[in-house]
Amino acid sequence: MLHKLLVALTFFTISLQAQTNLFVAADGSAPFTSVHSAIMSVPSGSRENPVVIHVAPGIYKELIYIQREKRFFKLVGDNPTNTILSFNLYASITNAEGKPIGTFKTPSTIDADDFTAENMTFANDAGPVGQALAIRVDGDRASFRNCRFRGWQDTILLNRGRQYFENCYVCGHVDFIFGAATAWFEQCEIHSLRDGYLTAASTPVDVPFGFVFANCKITGEPGVKTFLGRPWRAYASTVYLNCEMSGVVRTEGWNDWKKPEAHTTARYAEFNSTGDGASPTSRPDWTKQLKNSEAQKITVATVLGGSDHWNPAQNFTFSANRLNIQYGEAGGEKLLLDAHVPAGDGKFPVVLIVHGGGWMGGDRETDIVPVFAPFATNFTWFTITYRLAPTNRWPACYEDLQTAIRWVKKHAPEYKGDPNRVALLGYSAGGHLVTLAGTRGGAPKSFWQFLHLAKKPGARVQAVAAFAPPTDLVADNERRGGLSVSMRNLFNYDSTNLTDRVRAVLKQNSPLTYVKPGLPPFLIIQGSADKTVPANQSLAFQEKLQAAGVDCELISIPEGQHRIADWEKFDPAWQGKLIAWLNEKLAVK
Repeated sequence: MLHKLLVALTFFTISLQAQTNLFVAADGSAPFTSVHSAIMSVPSGSRENPVVIHVAPGIYKELIYIQREKRFFKLVGDNPTNTILSFNLYASITNAEGKPIGTFKTPSTIDADDFTAENMTFANDAGPVGQALAIRVDGDRASFRNCRFRGWQDTILLNRGRQYFENCYVCGHVDFIFGAATAWFEQCEIHSLRDGYLTAASTPVDVPFGFVFANCKITGEPGVKTFLGRPWRAYASTVYLNCEMSGVVRTEGWNDWKKPEAHTTARYAEFNSTGDGASPTSRPDWTKQLKNSEAQKITVATVLGGSDHWNPAQNFTFSANRLNIQYGEAGGEKLLLDAHVPAGDGKFPVVLIVHGGGWMGGDRETDIVPVFAPFATNFTWFTITYRLAPTNRWPACYEDLQTAIRWVKKHAPEYKGDPNRVALLGYSAGGHLVTLAGTRGGAPKSFWQFLHLAKKPGARVQAVAAFAPPTDLVADNERRGGLSVSMRNLFNYDSTNLTDRVRAVLKQNSPLTYVKPGLPPFLIIQGSADKTVPANQSLAFQEKLQAAGVDCELISIPEGQHRIADWEKFDPAWQGKLIAWLNEKLAVK
């Protein structure tokens, strides 16, 4: 049963109704040609309206500065290998007065709280010329995912606050991760270019954690030898958990910077280090090898949580990061979708989102995405536009969904998605479309598809989830006392009369009509007080599916009405239940 799938999750209230999207392209194909000009065009963002700056591939020779007031900014690149912010200032270069500019005027600087970056490289290409920072972070609650940081000495200054790095690459040779902040590095590669020191923490005495590296890889150039860290300040705190250390790491591991007093104050520790550079018996006696019980207490929550219980997995904006991708064309109209590609290596399970709006309106980013995306951090997802009534009559919208399904199955690998693990997710009218696609297109693969000889991918998916879906159009319009406005616009009828012919059309396009054995699993989430799509309609659909031997779960939102943005008031865990169900049904077989 579904409740057995749930894990202990902390849920929170999130309102993500809109966002400000800005676009940057070095070649002039976007409104901005520099990242900094885009940053300066908006005074600030907010949790409800974050500023998302989409950066096209290119090398941007500039420094950026996100000042203190500019909270909730996010930079989204295409790929860290082709979307690069780079400059070449170094500490000893002279200013107009002939004086050295100093270390802290060399980097791009993030001074604002709640900053995030994805798929970007931050580089200082001055070379081995002394201090030359790629980035300085002073803001709290900053997150970096799938980013690269290139430099030599002092690549990253984490000056204060809390930061989270996931699936990132950092290179340098001397103290190239340094500062007084508290930072967690998850599944990152730390690469030493020359003999030196990976870290130089200056953790304050009253701060329990400095830098924590979890499940990371320590690598380096051939012949290079490096220390794991040395104390910039006496109470430096650096911990390595479950890290794979190549032979680049010196046997002794740690250096005291000729500060014997640090032997009683520095907080240096390791747990379960592996590889040629792991040598626990050779480490200095003033460092610590953690016991399992001690290591288990060092988590993202204990290190970064703080008084505000920050969870970086739920902090950054969860918008699409690939926009306006054409998946087809019909009636002279381009059919577009947006995609969200998660950080890390694929293949990720795939969700295709179909918005609501009565078949006549709606937007691909405004109903499902705000309630789904913050929890779907490990999914590749797509959200589509489709042709709307009355300009486009039935079956235009359904045909567009079929086109989208086939496009996603064909192109999913380009977005780190697994084409063999695809779920549909729809709300209201979109719920009707996905449940119809799931029942009508739910037959197993044909003989030719099994032999990989079919000309195009089939429309069968592995799971269907729907919020408040109209699944019996006949019953739905009977209870209304006649044909609704949306049905008249969709099927091109002028009258409200439910004639036999109209009933036949409604039945022909009702998901309930096509229930049969062999369909993919279904999940229906329904507000118990919904007056737009009554709960008994979803219950009848579930009963018919189950009678046919089809796996179908029904989650009822107590007192929930049709507006899904309000469901969290009545069941704060409902999104977690959805994600648990998707994880189970889209698990690798």
